[in-house]
Amino acid sequence: MHLLIQKAKQQDRLAQKQLYDQYAASLLSVCRLYISDAHFAEDVLLRAFFKILTHIDSYQEQEHFYAWMRRITVNECIDFLRSKTQKVALADWNDTYDSIDDTDLDSYDFEESQIQQFIDQLPAASRAVFNLYVFEDYSHKQIAAELGISEGTSKSQLAYAKKRLKQMVNE
Repeated sequence: MHLLIQKAKQQDRLAQKQLYDQYAASLLSVCRLYISDAHFAEDVLLRAFFKILTHIDSYQEQEHFYAWMRRITVNECIDFLRSKTQKVALADWNDTYDSIDDTDLDSYDFEESQIQQFIDQLPAASRAVFNLYVFEDYSHKQIAAELGISEGTSKSQLAYAKKRLKQMVNE
């Protein structure tokens, strides 16, 4: 892997293609977590890979390469959502959802595609908060800063997403 990255840093097109071939599917899955439309997700993936390949010189060897690429991809997804989601969708909600308890989902057996379908049905703002909180381990403070919303809105959006997902799972 180290040699492949070094070749990509030297603008070796074959090495760049090999990196794309090796990581495109898993990074597309990351995009699909945030973006329900497959065509938009693929567009964001291409933008993310362009950024990865044009900034590969900034990759530090002590960092895990996939984690570095995933961070770039998530940031591209967030940029896409910012451009497509109006502030109205992220407007402050009242915090009535904050008291929703988590459901033990371990007792359910779902395929990855089923889980993706559930997440796709969430409103864009709730989906973004849910994914950042659950899959990227962002705090509400980090989510609020990243999406330009209040921490209360982040908490409300997460609670709403959990509530909707529970409803979908139980149906």
